[in-house]
Amino acid sequence: MADPRHRVVITTDQPGRRRVVVAVVVALSLFLSFALYRYTRATTESDFLAATSERDRLLDERRQLTRELRAAKSEAGSLRDQLAYLSRSQEIDDGACVAVKQSLGRLQAESSDLREQLAFYRGIVSPQESQAGVRVYEFHVTALKTAANAYRYDLVLIQPVRSEKRVGGQAQVVVEGLKGGQKQRLKLADLAVNGGGNLLFSFKYFEEFSGELRLPDGFRPLRAIVSLQPGGEGQPGIEDEYEWAKIVQETDGP
Repeated sequence: MADPRHRVVITTDQPGRRRVVVAVVVALSLFLSFALYRYTRATTESDFLAATSERDRLLDERRQLTRELRAAKSEAGSLRDQLAYLSRSQEIDDGACVAVKQSLGRLQAESSDLREQLAFYRGIVSPQESQAGVRVYEFHVTALKTAANAYRYDLVLIQPVRSEKRVGGQAQVVVEGLKGGQKQRLKLADLAVNGGGNLLFSFKYFEEFSGELRLPDGFRPLRAIVSLQPGGEGQPGIEDEYEWAKIVQETDGP
């Protein structure tokens, strides 16, 4: 057996092969680096181009949307103006319609009142009457609860003969009664509240007077006398007497 202390190592030096290996490694590294660079550049350029294209597209969309927004605002403003005009026109039309309806209602009410008056007059005209002039159609009083000895009076005058002429004149009412055992005659002009006793008439068909009168304390009415003094020449005066107990109606008011 050989002595290990005397082992011999033999090496082989091949510098040419080592240089080839190094050159191959360097070339491979350069190729990979270049390929990586080209790939990275191509990818980066592609992404940049895509981003630029997307940006341009978004800018175009924004400009288009801006134009559409301006158009929409302009149209909205025009529509608001039209709506305000239509609303104002509608208000005017509604106001005019209300005014016309109110006027029509008043005219219808007046027409109805006139028809009622004419029908009333035609209903009370007496075919047996031959003398034109004015007559008392109705006179009555109604006791009131508003004050002691207070009454409302109602007097209706008519022309009993159909005539197209108006009749005018004055009516007077006198209340006759007793106070302290003495007979007294009191004029409506002195008894009427708020000066309503001046009964001047002028009408073609009929006329109605109404108001409030108040009798003095301690006065007991017995009768009422209604006198008519037509204003035309040749027309005689008329005087009618009414027993107070017969012309007083039921108490009026709550």
